[in-house]
This record gives sequence, C-alpha cells and structure tokens, in this order.
Amino acid sequence: MRSKADKLVPVLLVLGGLLTLADIVWAFTLSPLVQGAVLDEPVVIAGHMVTTKLLFSQKIFYLHVPVAVASFVAMAVSCFHAVRFLMTKDRAHDLKSHTAMQVTFVFVLATMVSGVIWTRLDWNVWWTWEPRLTTYFILMLLVMAYFILRNAIDDPERRARFCAVFGIVAFVDAPISFMVTRVIPSSIHPVVFRTDSGLPPMMLVPFLLGMFGMLMVCIAIYVLAVRVNEQAVVVEELKERLEERDASRQVAVADEALARLRAQGEKLSAAEADDDSKKEN
Repeated sequence: MRSKADKLVPVLLVLGGLLTLADIVWAFTLSPLVQGAVLDEPVVIAGHMVTTKLLFSQKIFYLHVPVAVASFVAMAVSCFHAVRFLMTKDRAHDLKSHTAMQVTFVFVLATMVSGVIWTRLDWNVWWTWEPRLTTYFILMLLVMAYFILRNAIDDPERRARFCAVFGIVAFVDAPISFMVTRVIPSSIHPVVFRTDSGLPPMMLVPFLLGMFGMLMVCIAIYVLAVRVNEQAVVVEELKERLEERDASRQVAVADEALARLRAQGEKLSAAEADDDSKKEN
C-alpha cells in the first residue's frame, strides 16, 4: 500500500521539473547579464557601448546554486538519521541515512560539474583553490569515503554504527563550505543567502524558482530511493530465507539417505548373521 509520501512523489517531480524549467528559460531569456572584467577596448553590442565583459556563463548560477543547496539539504537529512540510528539502533534510520548520502553524492557531482564549467568559462581555468571550491571538494571526498567505508565492513551492525559516526563527522564540512564566503570575504563566490541578496528582481525570481524546484526534485528522488532500498533489503532477506530452506532441505535429504544406508547396512548384517548361523547348523 502506497504511503502519503509515495503519492506526493509524482507531484513533486512534476512541480519541481516545471519550476526548474521556468528557472532555466527565465535565466536565459529575461535575466540580465552580469558585468565582469573591464575590456581592453570598448565594443559596441546591439548599438550600445560596452566596456566590461558580459558574463553569459553566469547563467549557470541559476542551476548551480540550487543543486549545491540541495546537496547540503540531503546531507543534513543523512546526518539526522545517523544521529537517530545511534540513539535508537533502528536499522530503518541507517537505511534512510545511507539513502540520503546516495542522493547527496548525485547532487555533489552535479554541483562539481556545473562549477567546473562555470570556472572554465569565466576564469579560463579548470580549477582554482578558492575557499568555497576547496571546502566543497573536501565534502565530495568525504562522501566518497563514506561509501568506501560502507563497502569495506561486512558485519551489518558495525557497518551501520561506523557509517553513522562517519556521516555525522563528514557533515561538519557542509556548514563550513556554506559559510566560508562570510568568513573569508575575499572568496570569489558571492554571499547569496542574506537579508539583502543583492539580486535585482529579474535575477532573484528565477533563482528562487530554481531553488524551490530543485529541492522538490531532491525530496522526490530521496523518497523514491528509500523505497528502492527498502525493497532491496526485502529481496535480500527473502534470498537468505530461501538459502536457509535449501540448506535445510539438503540436510534433510542427506539425513534420509544416511538413514537408508544404515538400514541397508543393518539388513546386510542381519542376512550375513543368518547365513553364518545356517552354515554352523
């Protein structure tokens, strides 16, 4: 029977997809271009004298930032369920924490790819050891290490416990990466989330559309992934039961065969004893 969360998944996917699509269309058609570095020589574009580089690549911002925020949210969910597992020892929380970390990894990769594209187009380099990029790169390594640790431990209880502790420790880097632009003002990343965002309405509206849309998609993916992982656990349990039944059947068959052999041996022994007694008589 489908839960309320399962029933909301199609709605979240449709709404999230529409909002994200609206964000992209608005960003590439209506949102103004951001002025970047000063040009060596002024140029005329559409009848206007332009003295600074118009950063068309900045359009990635409308997708890049929502994806990054979604990765932070997913990791926060993973940390929450990790704490709950350590408190209750309920394996359901371990499954949800693991699932949220899987979703985190997907959005972290999307953030890194879009960020690298933006870096290449704007600064003509593939990578720079800027504070936000460095802390987020560390976050990606921690998420990857989480899965390496999980696959390295066979015992389910130890695996769940160790991964819960590691997931909580890894999450510490998320707020650091989020807040680093406030701590280090020289960071090339702007401070977007503040009382005065500094974005004009034509940029703020599509940004918010993308933010809400991406969070809806993230939630929908998480709910679906939880159901998939739950079914995978059920399948594994059924396999174990079938293997136990097969083993029990094999033991029973072996016992029956051994009993038949013993019975045949006893008959042969009795027959030999009869023959010996007849010969003596």
